[in-house]
Amino acid sequence: MSLTTEYRLIVPRATYLAARARNAMHRPIFIGAVSVGTFVTALVALVVVPQQAQRAAQAIAPKPGERPDTAALAYSVAVSQARVAATDSAVTAARIKSAMLSQAEVGTLDPVVTARRDSLNRRLTELDALLTRTETAPLAASYRALAESPELAGHAGVKTLLDSLTDIERERDASATSGGADPVFVALTARATEIGRALQAIGTSRRDTLREDIAVLAAPTRPSASELAQADTLRRIVARDSANASLAAATAELEAARRRVEELDRRAERARALANPLNAPPYAMLASAIVFGMVLGFGAALVQELRRPRIADAREAERIAGTRVISVIRPRPPSPERGRRMADRVAPPHIDPANDAHQLAWLFVAPPASSLLMLTVSGESSLIAAIIAANLGAVAADEARNVIIVDTDGQASPVSSALRLDARPGLHDIIQGRVGWPEATQHATIGRDRVIDVVPSGVGGSPPDAHQISDLLRRDAARMARHYDTVIIVASMQFTSSGLPGVLPKHDVIYCARLGFTRHSDLKNAIQAIRLAGGNPLGVVLWDDVEPAALAMEEIGAGARPPRTAEMEALVGGRAR
Repeated sequence: MSLTTEYRLIVPRATYLAARARNAMHRPIFIGAVSVGTFVTALVALVVVPQQAQRAAQAIAPKPGERPDTAALAYSVAVSQARVAATDSAVTAARIKSAMLSQAEVGTLDPVVTARRDSLNRRLTELDALLTRTETAPLAASYRALAESPELAGHAGVKTLLDSLTDIERERDASATSGGADPVFVALTARATEIGRALQAIGTSRRDTLREDIAVLAAPTRPSASELAQADTLRRIVARDSANASLAAATAELEAARRRVEELDRRAERARALANPLNAPPYAMLASAIVFGMVLGFGAALVQELRRPRIADAREAERIAGTRVISVIRPRPPSPERGRRMADRVAPPHIDPANDAHQLAWLFVAPPASSLLMLTVSGESSLIAAIIAANLGAVAADEARNVIIVDTDGQASPVSSALRLDARPGLHDIIQGRVGWPEATQHATIGRDRVIDVVPSGVGGSPPDAHQISDLLRRDAARMARHYDTVIIVASMQFTSSGLPGVLPKHDVIYCARLGFTRHSDLKNAIQAIRLAGGNPLGVVLWDDVEPAALAMEEIGAGARPPRTAEMEALVGGRAR
């Protein structure tokens, strides 16, 4: 049964388009280039404006001093309106005053009104005397006299307050017989004072009411000269007519100025239309050009992604390749443990065997209790394949395995670039017969005490072809298997598809691809080519990190070869001999 039977062959359209859009966003340089091109085109279009349209716009545009100042005219209208409103208010007030004076009667009040006013004065005098008594002698008897007065007797709350005051006096008299400073007596006295203050407030309110009633019944007085002047409406009517005339003149002048301004605005609008045929401000055109360029760039990237899609996630890679995704290599946050040790600080970048992704890949290719492991690591990027192979070798070294990594790519020397090792001598020199396996083997230290043997590719001359490397590994694979229980071959896709895995004792191959960069067709063709070349594709390792920077061939060739010290020989145990 195929490994893809658990997945649907038809992916939902929304899922597929979302994956394509994510991959299209991984091309910011392409999108930016299209945006900049559109921006430059729009800028040139704005600069190259027809000269005839510019001259016509200048001819009909208003002159600087031709526009009238409407602010001063509007202020004059506002002043006239305020003057008219003031004169109208003055006329209205004079008319009201005149009506009041005409209705006023000079003489004495009606006898009935006089008798009522005298009665109210007597009641006010009595109430005022009781209130004065409560202020000068704030005793319970004063408050009781005020509450029992005719002015407060009919009040709804006075009876309740008077009953409460009587109860408090009774309780206070009962507690006073005990002698001494009784707290209950003090509290009752304070409560009696509060009730008295409430009665006093009601009496004050009633006194104010009586005073208002007396003021209403006061006898009218003869109007004074100033009051008669305030009732003169003729002079104020003349002032109002003058203010109305001034307002009409100012309003007419403002309307004429506004019509002139509207005419000048139409001329200015026509001039702008001639100067700007697109009828849009320059900043709006630039902004729209940038947005259009970004949309166009993203659309072009999306169309290209739809025509030749790339791998978006592990599920899609499994569906396309027909094999499992072993692991997805993602960057880890910096670990403080690695910053404390000198061996970890000087370690090559991307070499992190403690990463769970590398551990997972190792558990898949080398399950527990496995003896000999011979594995070919390949991919579209030889450097990524070398980094994954070096991390697998470091994990194997942690499990006390004898590890050797063989680099077959003589054009890029990815293993030397990944581990920062000298590429000379190497596999090329072994094929040429200049050195043997022991002389070409270098020892790479990962961490403090993890050591792996590395056979670099070699530098100089034309690199060996696939047949020469296949013959060499076919001849010496059994010898390497006697000294090492983990043999990892790093090969380019060209060598892998030429039959290199088929000549090894074990044909297992791991293919390394990049999320968002490896195309569906490339991944599918690579897996098919591995199978046709006699290899057994164990699975795919996805690289979801920035592309590692490779060293130049001059830097690899000039690298320092690790010294063969006695400690190193004791540590590796002379495996390469």
